Amino acid sequence: MTAEVRALGRLDPLSDPSLFRELTQRYLVWDAYVGGERRVDLHPLVLSRALHAAAVRAAEGVVRAVGHACDRAHEDPEERARYDLHPEVLALAAASQEAGDRASLVRVDLLLGEDGTWRACEINADCPGGHNEALGLPRLARAAGFMSGENPTAVVERAAARLEGLAAQGGGGPGAVALLFATAYAEDLQVCAIIKRALEARGVTAILTPPTAPRLRGERLFVGDTEITALYRYFPAEYMEGQRNLEDVTRAIRSGRVRSMSAFSHIFLQSKMGMARASALARELSPADRADIASHLPDTHDLADVPREVLLADRAGWVVKRALGRVGDEVHVGELEDAAGWTVLVDDALAKRRAGESWIAQRFIRQRRLPTPWGPRFVTLGAYVLDGQFAGYFARITEESHVSHDALVVPVFVE
Repeated sequence: MTAEVRALGRLDPLSDPSLFRELTQRYLVWDAYVGGERRVDLHPLVLSRALHAAAVRAAEGVVRAVGHACDRAHEDPEERARYDLHPEVLALAAASQEAGDRASLVRVDLLLGEDGTWRACEINADCPGGHNEALGLPRLARAAGFMSGENPTAVVERAAARLEGLAAQGGGGPGAVALLFATAYAEDLQVCAIIKRALEARGVTAILTPPTAPRLRGERLFVGDTEITALYRYFPAEYMEGQRNLEDVTRAIRSGRVRSMSAFSHIFLQSKMGMARASALARELSPADRADIASHLPDTHDLADVPREVLLADRAGWVVKRALGRVGDEVHVGELEDAAGWTVLVDDALAKRRAGESWIAQRFIRQRRLPTPWGPRFVTLGAYVLDGQFAGYFARITEESHVSHDALVVPVFVE
């Protein structure tokens, strides 16, 4: 099983003005630079068919297994309390669960271990990103001359089709989709704008709007004068606490007149605490779930359950993460810290955990470096899973075992 980032015929394809114009204007990648360095490239990551099949199995299996563990939080108040979520967010999740609102678009971040096995370091179940790059970079790589392999990614097209169905299901007719995002962030707008374009190509009314805009009129949800029957969120559910319209949204979801994606019922799967609970509850899950947890999930614990001296004594063997951290923020990798810095980070995280904030400790995954035009690098392979089924990739290349905003995003093809 092999994988490599292959060099195209020219060193820097995006230096071609026509390709860069396509990137920014057709595919709406407006944040192509971080710190003066471009964070996207067209040299493709090419997976062997066997390694692709293994990634698909790992992503789908982890989503299913961890999802089953997370579902217990809907039923058990003690289990629910482990996630440290605001009561208003829990009420929204409960309304979604009660209404059978279960559509899911998830991105599982997979790391290739030294043993050649894919393991999931994170599950992004609430509002995963990368849609623009996943759609545009493979097409631009073709335009730059890469003619090998197949493009396995159709996440934007499939997400739009799913939203079209949700809008009809929620309102009993064609319906309209509200795309909720933080309007101060262009990188959030670009995700919703590319989904809006795909929806409109299908004849679906789609409205870009802040999450504070939807309000009830009687028993129906509106943004302005447009009735909304489906919500697409590029806005974290936990950030919605305190919104004056949150009760309106909750009532609309509970009534079944409005459907959401990803459904608010999946907030527990978004929390990294879900991976810790899957590890803790593995013996109570099905044999298939246990097998996927054992094969594809690194040993993960509630931070409160790992003694401080264990974390300090085996610094290189642990990663400490805030359960609802995003885009690499508040992820502390022991191998990348010196002993003094690691002690400070661990003590800070433990203090926050004692104060009630949800944190986990996860065993460090030693990765296999892949050949690339820039030398040996690590890959974080984001596998999209739509309603339990693989839908494509979003790949990031890094020099070290920590992925954040400045990782290099490349297209993915299968041999």
